[in-house]
Amino acid sequence: MNRLLKISTALGVVIGFALYAHSVNSAGAGYTTQAKVMSYTTQAKVMSEYKGVKLGMKRDAVKAAMGTPSTTSDTSDDFSLTGDDTMTVHYDNEEVKAIQLSFLDPKHAPAWKDVVGDAEVSELANGAKTARKTLEAEKFWVSIYQTKDGSSTRITISR
Repeated sequence: MNRLLKISTALGVVIGFALYAHSVNSAGAGYTTQAKVMSYTTQAKVMSEYKGVKLGMKRDAVKAAMGTPSTTSDTSDDFSLTGDDTMTVHYDNEEVKAIQLSFLDPKHAPAWKDVVGDAEVSELANGAKTARKTLEAEKFWVSIYQTKDGSSTRITISR
């Protein structure tokens, strides 16, 4: 179970950074990215926090909201949610820089529209679905990734 948690967390980190890199590369290559399109339209409501944990919060405030982490390091805390679902909070100078959620039970995952609002959902070659929404004014982005069979959903909220 601990190995599964580490693998799930690592996969979530990789996917979050891959989505970010993809949007940056597309923007630099002259393509119109979802982030560019959305910056000129009305921003739909998106997930900006989870269970009271928000970007910019101090580490002590996160622990007050979530309790004792199941694992901890200098730069992150892992919290167990319902069942095998997890939340990893990444810190920079003891402030929340990113929140990664991993839902292994589809019933616990929030609805796509509650995570990325009206962002366009893309299907990848492997059948998985992904979407990303950047909110320029609030200076953060949120992404969601779901496996083809829907058995795993990863959400990243980051600056």
